[in-house]
Formats: sequence, C-alpha cells, structure tokens
Amino acid sequence: MELKKSFTRNSNTILVMSTVMNGYQVSRAKISELTGLNKATVSEIVRNLIEAQYVIEIGAGESSSAGGRKPIYLEINKKAGISFSIDLRSDQFSSLATYLNGEVIEKYTEHCKISKVNVIERLVHHVQEFNTKHNAIPFGIVGIAIAIHGVVDENQISYTPYFDIDEIDLVKELEDRLNIPVYIENEANLSALAEAAYDYEHTHLISFSVHTGIGAGIILDRQLFRGFKGRSGEIGHTILYPDGIQCACGNKGCFEQYGSFTALIRRFQILKKDDQCTFDDLIKAVEQKDVETNVLIDHFAKDLSIGLMNIMGTYDPEVIYVNSEIFDKLPNILSVIKKHLDKSIYRNIQLSKSKLGSQASLYGATVLNLKNFLNLDEVKFDTGYAYTSAVYQDK
Repeated sequence: MELKKSFTRNSNTILVMSTVMNGYQVSRAKISELTGLNKATVSEIVRNLIEAQYVIEIGAGESSSAGGRKPIYLEINKKAGISFSIDLRSDQFSSLATYLNGEVIEKYTEHCKISKVNVIERLVHHVQEFNTKHNAIPFGIVGIAIAIHGVVDENQISYTPYFDIDEIDLVKELEDRLNIPVYIENEANLSALAEAAYDYEHTHLISFSVHTGIGAGIILDRQLFRGFKGRSGEIGHTILYPDGIQCACGNKGCFEQYGSFTALIRRFQILKKDDQCTFDDLIKAVEQKDVETNVLIDHFAKDLSIGLMNIMGTYDPEVIYVNSEIFDKLPNILSVIKKHLDKSIYRNIQLSKSKLGSQASLYGATVLNLKNFLNLDEVKFDTGYAYTSAVYQDK
C-alpha cells in the first residue's frame, strides 16, 4: 500500500483526489475547471489514481448543448478500503466500519468495563474478528481512529478523568499488534469533524457534547481548532461555580459537575433521596409533571445556558450542534436553553440538535481516517450515508 500511496502525496494529485472525494460525479473536464489544472495534467493524474484503485469511472453523462464527447464521471473507489472507527468509554466501546466514501458497513456496541488492563485485548480481538469477514478488500482497513473521552495531544492520551487508559501507550500497542495505522483524538473534536463533514453551509461551528463529561469540538474556518496542547474545548473543566462541587480533575465547581449527564442524574437522586434512581425514572417524573423535577430541569437548563454563553463568547460560531441523550429524551430542555440565550448578545447564534447523535464521534473518526489515508484537508459526506447501516450489533 505504501508504494501505491507515495504518488498521492503530490500536491496536484491531492487536489484532484479532494475534488473527486468532495464532489458528486465529477468529470476530468470539471476537475480541470474547478482546480485550474490543465486537462492533460488532470488526465494523467486520474489515470494513475484509477490504476492504483483509488478512483473509478462510473459511466458517461450527457453531452453539452454544443455537442461533443460525453463526459465520463469519476468517483472514489469506495470499496477499495475500509475505515474503522472506535468510541472508547469507561463502560463501553462502540465501532463503526465504513467504505472510503463514508457509507456504513457495520456498527457495533459492547457494554463492558474498560481499563488499561483489558483495552488492548478487547480492541485487537474486535478488529481481527471484523477483518476475517472483510479480507478481500484491496487496501484492507486503511486506519483505525479512536475517540477518547479525555485530552489528546500529538496522537497520545495525556489525560482521561474517568478511567486509566492514559497510563498506557494505546497507539503503539495497537499498531504493534494489528499492523494498521492508529489515530486517536478527543471525542468532542471528532464530533465536530463529523458535523463539518455533513454541514455544507457553515465555516465556523461547534459540537457541544454532554455525556459523562462535557466537551466542545471547535471548527474555525473549516479547520479543527485544538489549541496548543489539545486542551481547547475542554469546557467541562472551566469553572461554573467557584469553590463548588469537587471534580475528578482536582478543581472545584467545574461545569461538568453541574451540566453533564452524570450531574443531572446525581441531582435527581439527591432530590428524591434515592441513589438508585435512573435516567428512566427522571423521564417518568417529567412525564408525570412532577413539580420538583421540573424545577430541577429548569435549573439544569440554566446552568447549560451559562456554559454555552461562555463558549459563544470565546469562539463566536455560526452554529452550535448539541449532542446528548438528554436532548433526545427531554427535547424541551433545548427550548428552555434558547429562552435564556435569547436574553443575551448571542441570540442570533444558531443552536441545533445533532442529527448524528451518539454516532457523531464515530463518523468524525471516519473523517480523521480518510483525511490521513487520502492526504486531504477536508472530507465531505453525502448525508444519505449517515443514517443507514448494513449491520448493527449491540451486546
């Protein structure tokens, strides 16, 4: 594969590849028009890409009104390789396998405790099991990208607050065992890459993730903004209430101690004086119009609003995509948040619920894999591929 990849590092080749990847059924003439490269250069690059199995011809289009030869349309050879994405949490891991155009092959989720002791064996077994079913693909698995719920810098985990996988070299151990390139990135950053891949309208956007913790992935001028050491967007550890609740990071009063999924359940358990209460119990209480629970929800929404205004004031995005099971099951919270934001100078910033939901980080990991494999600065997907899958498993 390295021999075939070497020529794709040429800048003109990358330009052509990007145009084919992010365009729909483009011809050689159209590529020349869009890139400014002369037709002979484009034809030679396309010939090389076809021979190396990166690109395929998919048929002739219609002639122009002036007549002449019919254009031959081109597409990425989607079935030449597979992207493998993993979302790694303390209590489960999920995976997503796609072709090179983002089309889903298989989704999988397994609920289990993850730690530095078992993570390598579990992931190696899972990838190898998948590989045995798809070993006839020309390039095979082109990369494994992993979403980490913690801080990542230079493809290394520097901090995970809720489990200990930051104590091992995850990338090296997996690459040694699987002989496949492995990339890791913060979960919220990958979610932002996914939103950008399906958003053709906005150049400045944020993915706001509310799970066990809180994170924000930031896209500025279509590029992921990571900060100096990968800590940009770690808003869950900004202070909402000075000297407040103790956080796992060592500080007190962090945003995620008030606005995360975990914080909401804890608040509800304290309210009901029952540490066995679950999210389903909270949903039932809301449906039954329990007054105390509704007051709790209003306070929770206000805390989220304060945190969101801090993000808006720092990065000034066009749109923020909110992503959490909370917004799926309690959609009214978003309306309450918007009412708070309407009173601020940020009222014109669009707030939208993510259509990708819990799969956002996995699709973002796919983007990361394809950017690395195809040497692209940007990857765009057909929206139709985000909501379909051939196989879904949940253990």
